[in-house]
Amino acid sequence: MRYILPFLLGYGAPGLACDYCSAEVTLTSELAECYLTRVDGEIDKMIEANLPAQLINLASCDGAATATRGTSGLPGVSPGARKPDLSFLMDADGMRCLAVALRGESWSPDPVKTFEVHRDCEAR
Repeated sequence: MRYILPFLLGYGAPGLACDYCSAEVTLTSELAECYLTRVDGEIDKMIEANLPAQLINLASCDGAATATRGTSGLPGVSPGARKPDLSFLMDADGMRCLAVALRGESWSPDPVKTFEVHRDCEAR
């Protein structure tokens, strides 16, 4: 951790995209719903700690246990499909952007979707 923190503190400026943050996030509808309930609190924690980015951990969310078994455990998902992300690093702009994309998403018929964070929210 002592090597990661100085790296994180050396990058990122308000209003700029985070160079080291996740550009894509793959989620199920359950993980997306959990993310949406947590996003404001995660941004608050990041600001309070004066960090340029926050590690989002969805491992304790409903649906996370299914996601960790692999996508073959999810109905209607092909075995070669990408596994949902249970954790990812984002700055506040990325977190807000992902929330916008998730709020406008229809999850039928795909139970697992990948979002290109800044592109997908700007398109909405």
